[in-house]
Amino acid sequence: MKIIRTIPKENKFFVEETVENGNVRKSIERGVINVFDEFKYQEVLGFGGAFTEAAAYNYSLLTDEQKKDFMEKYFDKEKGIGYNFCRTCINSCDFAIDIYTYVEDGDETLETFNIDRDRKYIIPFIKDAQKYTGEELTIFASPWSPPAYMKDNNSSTNGGKLKEEYKPIWAKYYAKYIKAFRNEGITVSAISVQNEPIAYQPWESCYYSPEDERDFVEKHLAPTLDSEGLSDIKIIVWDHNKERVYDRAKRIFTSKAVEERVWAVGHHWYSGDHFDGLRLVHERFNKPLISSEICGIITDNVFNIAENYAKELCGDFNNFTAAFCDWNLLLNEIGGPFHNRDRSLPDTEKLVYENKGVGCYAPVLYDSNKKELIYTPIYYYIGHFSKCVKRGARRIATTKFADSIQTCAFENPDGSLVVVVANISDNELPAVIRHEGICTSLPMPAHSIATVLL
Repeated sequence: MKIIRTIPKENKFFVEETVENGNVRKSIERGVINVFDEFKYQEVLGFGGAFTEAAAYNYSLLTDEQKKDFMEKYFDKEKGIGYNFCRTCINSCDFAIDIYTYVEDGDETLETFNIDRDRKYIIPFIKDAQKYTGEELTIFASPWSPPAYMKDNNSSTNGGKLKEEYKPIWAKYYAKYIKAFRNEGITVSAISVQNEPIAYQPWESCYYSPEDERDFVEKHLAPTLDSEGLSDIKIIVWDHNKERVYDRAKRIFTSKAVEERVWAVGHHWYSGDHFDGLRLVHERFNKPLISSEICGIITDNVFNIAENYAKELCGDFNNFTAAFCDWNLLLNEIGGPFHNRDRSLPDTEKLVYENKGVGCYAPVLYDSNKKELIYTPIYYYIGHFSKCVKRGARRIATTKFADSIQTCAFENPDGSLVVVVANISDNELPAVIRHEGICTSLPMPAHSIATVLL
């Protein structure tokens, strides 16, 4: 049995070892992690992160040697962690150098539409990744806000709503974006309607009620994509936190036409676990679930963040999530660049996340003072899943002996089995992998993660 381990506090990352199968008596009862590959669940679509302008700008500062190292470690299936399912942004997000759109203010025909801004940083960034992934790179795109003139608050920031008269134009905006990227050799195969549609943020944001989102898809977005020859483009709804994921899906899918046209439900992690909400969406609607954004604040403990990633990934996949997409691929030493993250809105009746005027962790940081890349524990914790769980894998069943153990398991297309186990406790735990009656020792140091290959 091959084991890949990461023990951050011992500075051990992706350390490989081999142990003899069946080195524990079959009658053992304590510390058992059962693996049942006769139960086959959802198919895995991939793992990745976001090509934001902040990430792309930081990438542009790297030397050629650093760029090669970065790309290999993220996107190479053998030398790296095999990213292949990524996100990018339609217009700017808070992790851009500043606020921008693709049109001039007040353009009601979109005749000024161009993606020159993205040609500077984002498109070269994606093109470099494609050299390592080829056609295997899936990209979906999300808007944070329509242009200010299309909204009732005349601002890209602070929430606001899309004006009724601009809904047809905004729907065509998505189509123009998709076609423009195709002309650059980049296939955007899916779009979400709106990033975090009930968050009024000091950065780019736009409010949609469930009915707003449903009606926009049915009356504008889906018909426009179809009329523009883009009926193959998949639509993701919600793209927000899990505490409302089932309620949101239930209300959006009151339209059978929308339920049939929408491909997946996206979710974030910022409001807590709520993994059972994912299960409810799966059981009622049987839609792919996409973990479309997670990250931690740069001032928080990176070891804790990495461990929370393991908990999130296990919880998501054990509740029918099909793909995982982290937030920024690369940020600098202060978790940026970013903008408009230094205040909160005064209206407490509106959903606003506490922000501390600081940036976020990315799995990889660029220290702009030392000119060095830093591969954080988050990178390795994600890699314990993405490096070994291949596209097309199916989740299989596990049982575990304690809440301090996080685990999930998969069967790859070639029939190999992958079991990820994380110990989130302060104590070493004497775990045992049990598969088809064969018991093999897997001692788990405190605050460590292991990937077992069967």
